[in-house]
Amino acid sequence: MEEKKITYKEILKMPNCRKLITSNLINRFGDSVDAIAFTWLVYQITGSATWSALIFGLNQLPGIFVQPFAGPFVEGKNKKHIVIATDILRGLIIAGFAALYYMHLVTPILMAAFTLIITTVESFNLPASSAFVPELIDEKHYATATGFNMTASKIFELIGMGAAGAIIAAFGVGSAMIIDAATFFIGALIIATIEYKGCVLKNEEIANQDYKTKFTEGIKYLFKNSTVLYFCFLCVLLNFILTPLNSFLAPITSEVYGMDSNFMSFCVMLMSGATIVASLIMPRIIDKVSFDSLAILLGSILGLTCVILSFGGVVKGNAIFAYMLGGACFISLGFTSGLLMSCLNVTFVKVVDKDYLARIGAVFNAIAVASAPVATFLVSMLALHLSVAKILFFFGALGTILFIGMFFFQNKKLLQGVIENEA
Repeated sequence: MEEKKITYKEILKMPNCRKLITSNLINRFGDSVDAIAFTWLVYQITGSATWSALIFGLNQLPGIFVQPFAGPFVEGKNKKHIVIATDILRGLIIAGFAALYYMHLVTPILMAAFTLIITTVESFNLPASSAFVPELIDEKHYATATGFNMTASKIFELIGMGAAGAIIAAFGVGSAMIIDAATFFIGALIIATIEYKGCVLKNEEIANQDYKTKFTEGIKYLFKNSTVLYFCFLCVLLNFILTPLNSFLAPITSEVYGMDSNFMSFCVMLMSGATIVASLIMPRIIDKVSFDSLAILLGSILGLTCVILSFGGVVKGNAIFAYMLGGACFISLGFTSGLLMSCLNVTFVKVVDKDYLARIGAVFNAIAVASAPVATFLVSMLALHLSVAKILFFFGALGTILFIGMFFFQNKKLLQGVIENEA
């Protein structure tokens, strides 16, 4: 007898699920408003693109260097308390920064320090959150809950980005940051109402391990688990394929397609919409197809789409065909990358031992974050000698070859379905 499909309505009837999702949506809205406000503030105060790039780089550092060490600290502790504490702390930091802004005390150095502090706190929040959610939601509900949360989060991010401009224009940058601080306090208050008995470990000895033991055991688990290493490779490969697109969005629009900012906005909106659709259908797909087969298919399509996108010169000067080709490519990019990443996140939680989830999740996130600047640096070096179209073609073709090659050369156990989901 076929198992009854879990609906979004059922997910929202579960108090813990409803509270988790509500808290996350409020935070996503605040973050998207703050992202626009802080980016604008950096350039407004410094007047320098160099400072903008520097602060963007500093924003990545704690995720790379702090998060792997934060994971063992979080493991075995009360995740609810850590999530609440880090949310409140982030709210206080942002509110303090807003107060300094109103007192005209903000300097480029202070903004750099603020960036490091806030992202360091986030480095403790992320592994706690990633391990906290599976402790509250049954595995059979996890895919549907994740799909709904990702869809709603994307919608709220778009709303926040759209509202940010109006908020800044009407009330100023400081008000936008105060709104972000308030969302963290509200989110923490909602999390505080969640019924949570505390961390329950299958191996109770882990709770009594010292920090060094937790850290070393987590590293051993990582390198002994070929499936987790496979996930890390997939994430790095996905980042490398998408780096030229993320780095050269404006040059692709103007140089390759000969279009203006309206074309760029149109394509980004289509990509966001396709990502939302992907997260909606993910729960219906993930239990019917083995993840390894799905990853190879989606990754290959993603690479081929980048190759096709690089041929924008063929339609350059013809607005109708440019919109058709660019639009189709960005829909494909949004759908394939969104579906691949959402399936990867859900499968990751399913296959990693819950007693190691905070530690391994922290390392996984660090690898994902670290691969982006490495790929960006490589793309920047290539841009000195190659056109944007050729770089896009090269990365897309290489990604396609690697994903197809995985089908023929990947580990035999993976090929037989070690990470195959139960139908």
